[in-house]
Amino acid sequence: MKKSLKVCVCGLMAAVLVSGCSAKTDSPAEPETTVGESQSSGETAAVVDPGEVVSLGQYKGVSYTPVSQEVTDEDVQEQLDALVDANPTIKEVDREAKDGDIVNIDYVGKKDGVAFEGGTAAGYDLTLGSQTFIEGFEEGLVGTKAGQKIDLDLTFPEGYPNEDLAGAAVVFEVTVNKVQESVESTLDDAFIKANTDFDTVDAYKKALREDLEEMAKDNAENQMMAELLQKVVKSSEVNVSDQAVQAYYDEQYKSCEDMAAMYGVDVDTIITSFFGMTKEDFEPWLTEMSQEECKIRAVVDAIAKAEALVVEDQDREELATANGFESVDALIESAGQDMVDQSALRMKVVKFIADNAVAES
Repeated sequence: MKKSLKVCVCGLMAAVLVSGCSAKTDSPAEPETTVGESQSSGETAAVVDPGEVVSLGQYKGVSYTPVSQEVTDEDVQEQLDALVDANPTIKEVDREAKDGDIVNIDYVGKKDGVAFEGGTAAGYDLTLGSQTFIEGFEEGLVGTKAGQKIDLDLTFPEGYPNEDLAGAAVVFEVTVNKVQESVESTLDDAFIKANTDFDTVDAYKKALREDLEEMAKDNAENQMMAELLQKVVKSSEVNVSDQAVQAYYDEQYKSCEDMAAMYGVDVDTIITSFFGMTKEDFEPWLTEMSQEECKIRAVVDAIAKAEALVVEDQDREELATANGFESVDALIESAGQDMVDQSALRMKVVKFIADNAVAES
């Protein structure tokens, strides 16, 4: 069981620490700039002046709609069912293997009669139908039994990452050690002891309910703060800085490029996988989001100035803890001092707004 974060600190990528991001819209605006046309001076988005607040909206006495924090028996049971589903009982069977079974195998892959690197393993558990191995491998093991040896004549796909094996004909010499099937586990004390840190079902259910209640409380708090900040920003008039918008845009787009490089794919793939949109739709959306982020920053800075709110060590410590870092130094190393202080200030300002907010009945 894992606690949810008490503050919303989000970004386009997990590696970029930016709080208060706006949600995706259905009709993004046309971009004012495109990638490669950066107007920034190389400064990070965290230190570029976000813009001028022409009119600051009401930030004291702002109303919000409380979110239900109720945790039902059905909620608890849903989590219990998920735990059981995720931990089936594996049982050895004396029959031919079929799709969905788990076969424990030893295998040696050979090219031109010579074992190739990475093609040998012993005692490997393979779920048939998982498409973990190249085409034909798992299919070739359907119908085998424990103790059987089989040679699989296969061909690696042309686009296989290892150029020495791409398109190559190979033979896998496979020994089936055992055939196993997964069956639904029984939720009892033995299951709980084997799969959790608790000894009984009752003890686990009690802890699970407490955790869900804490998560519900955190979720309600996060939604309240997001609603309040959105209201204040929406009621404020801000002339955002084009330089700040471009700096933020460039920073976020670079995080996409860095992730693409890390996974060995192109940027379009990352954009589609993480954001569910094409590059053509993503760029104007990112421009709009960058403009909104700068507006949020400007409003936060204005409230902080009006209320003499400054970032202190305790604020940084709370931010580090809320985001799962062992220390402030670790957080700073990951995100940078400027981004940490900016996020800590935003958290402090949002808490100030929340402390002075009014719940609607």
